[in-house]
Amino acid sequence: MSQINISNLKARASRLFIAIGAALLLSMIMNFNFVSKSIISPLANDRHTESVQGKQETYEIFGFAPYWTINKLENVDFNVLTTLAYFGIPVKTNGTLDTSDTGYQVFKSPKATALFEKAHSHGTKVVLTLTQMNNSTIKSFLDDKNAQKKAINEAVKLVKERGIDGLNIDFEYTGNPGREYKDKFSSFVALAKKKLSQEIPGSRLSVSVYASSAKAPKMYDIAAISKSSDSIFMMAYDFATAGADVVIPTAPLYGYREGKYWYDIATAVEDFLKVMPAEKLILGLPWYGYNYPVSSPGVKVARYQGYSYYYWWGRRRYRAYYRPPASAQTYANAINNIEEDASGWDDYGKVGWKAYKEGGIWRMIFLDDSKSLKIKYQFAKEKNLAGVGMWALGFDDGKHELWNLLNLEFGNMLARK
Repeated sequence: MSQINISNLKARASRLFIAIGAALLLSMIMNFNFVSKSIISPLANDRHTESVQGKQETYEIFGFAPYWTINKLENVDFNVLTTLAYFGIPVKTNGTLDTSDTGYQVFKSPKATALFEKAHSHGTKVVLTLTQMNNSTIKSFLDDKNAQKKAINEAVKLVKERGIDGLNIDFEYTGNPGREYKDKFSSFVALAKKKLSQEIPGSRLSVSVYASSAKAPKMYDIAAISKSSDSIFMMAYDFATAGADVVIPTAPLYGYREGKYWYDIATAVEDFLKVMPAEKLILGLPWYGYNYPVSSPGVKVARYQGYSYYYWWGRRRYRAYYRPPASAQTYANAINNIEEDASGWDDYGKVGWKAYKEGGIWRMIFLDDSKSLKIKYQFAKEKNLAGVGMWALGFDDGKHELWNLLNLEFGNMLARK
């Protein structure tokens, strides 16, 4: 073969190699741009995102703001909070909103206006919570379709007037009203969502439900409600209340399967996810704890039942029994005011407790703090839930560690509206 032919072949090979290299480089650039956009585009979501096998995850941080804490909300980090749910306005039997209630009056106040404007200035959505806690009122209301329409119309009108972003429905029926009322409540939620969407495009409707709703018969049809609402707020607290005779955490993460507790958060979430999508479930957690009198502190101890004493009056004798009450304490109160004499950790509930002596009687409180809430937040992320929430804003009252934890686990909002 001639020297010229060999030179030509080398030149052609060199050009072919350069062309192939350029094509490969172009392909890499195009693929890199595509992946980058799917992971970090600031316009895709208004929350910090994480990539799991190429899929974006966004998180809702949903906080209830009771009207009685409105003077304690300076501590709220609106760079973290995605939804502020004002709590709340009661619904009457006939469907009218209770304008004589303090919750309504505060909702219409200049202080609430300033709060809503501050939230919106940071891109945080604001929703109004409609409440009813009385069994007979709830049943009568659900029996009356016109009352339901009236309540929805009045609520949507208020949302429009106040320039906010939607509704939360918090009807807490104690016990099991039966299938009929379960269906009626589901229909009410669907009706509210339809009207809200028609009148206010882009608005949001959430529903608050007991954590035990999928375990025992309740008013909430989780599958039906999840289809007609934007999200369900699981009230994953009050597993033990002020009247409990055995002292357990108000929000134990585990312990049910081991026979430690009657139920727990992990099992509740598992039961919910059998009938609804994870991306619609918000895990609501407590920023408070119950302060119980006990004979001696520990996990799952009996509540202190008191003592007997005698009064003599002539020949008659009287016996009285003393049963010290439990009291609910906000996170800030418990942190600021309890000087503990003993403390411990419940490895089933994943929560700590502290105890002190008062008047010769031990008192103890299970309190979710940064350590326990971090475990529960990570659990929510592992289960791919919509996000987390708290009862309630203002209970932190100047303490920053809970907001620092939320920021660490879920990040700041990236976009402002």
